[in-house]
Amino acid sequence: MAIQVEFIVRGARSSTTDALRWYATHRISVALRRFAHRIRRVTVRLVDENGPRRGVDSRCSIAAELVDGGRLIVVHATTAWPFTAITLAAARLADVLRRDAGRHGPRRRIARRVSDKSRGNEGSGIASLR
Repeated sequence: MAIQVEFIVRGARSSTTDALRWYATHRISVALRRFAHRIRRVTVRLVDENGPRRGVDSRCSIAAELVDGGRLIVVHATTAWPFTAITLAAARLADVLRRDAGRHGPRRRIARRVSDKSRGNEGSGIASLR
């Protein structure tokens, strides 16, 4: 299943925009591959906050709209280089989705080993699932 990626860039040249678009699509598809079944759409916004002045000014915001209920998860990263901002934001989004899946995922029930003497009978020592 392919993830639909919308890419918005402000303050960059068109030749740079194409390279950033390809890099962002590749980096996001790699980072979110295992969560593709949960994602409806991804929007990437890349903004050069200071314009032509130097400094820590490339901000990447990635918003993922989830399939279950249409929830929106947004992460940000600001670095000196736009490619680094994309990489960092994609890793943050993957981390948030991993934690979210653990929080909302199915719970597994585990059999507990119990002492046979405490139950008063002889047996395998495996208690029922609780």
